[in-house]
Amino acid sequence: MTATADTMRPLDSVIGRWRTSGTVFDEHGQEVAIIAGTDEYEWMAGGMWVIHRVDVMMGDDHVQALELIGDHDTETDTYTMRAFDGSGTFGTMTARLNTDGTWTFLGERMRSTLRTSEDNSSMTACWERPDESGHWIHWMDMDFDAIA
Repeated sequence: MTATADTMRPLDSVIGRWRTSGTVFDEHGQEVAIIAGTDEYEWMAGGMWVIHRVDVMMGDDHVQALELIGDHDTETDTYTMRAFDGSGTFGTMTARLNTDGTWTFLGERMRSTLRTSEDNSSMTACWERPDESGHWIHWMDMDFDAIA
């Protein structure tokens, strides 16, 4: 893994403080929870890591998490995402910038497509997870609006 400040620059599009909202769906596509809170992405000193802080309500659950994004792999052109939450859970995903400007986040049991607006004032994300048979199903829709 080789990261430089230049290879990290594509992550500029997510840097900022975001008002987060969204919906969680069950395996039948029925709404089961509303998401509301904030996400913050900031550069760590030196520009080699992005610090992502999550503070949201998912239904009645207060979710707080910290994620470090970096460790650019030049062979796969992906970034490692390491997340830790308040319940003691941790996980690893990868992030890839696609040619259409969207991001793909991929973990063992989840994936997402993140789109940023042209003016970087908003983002949307569609999350999927595998069902019992291994087919990907719609899991969450999220919207992020920049907080000035």
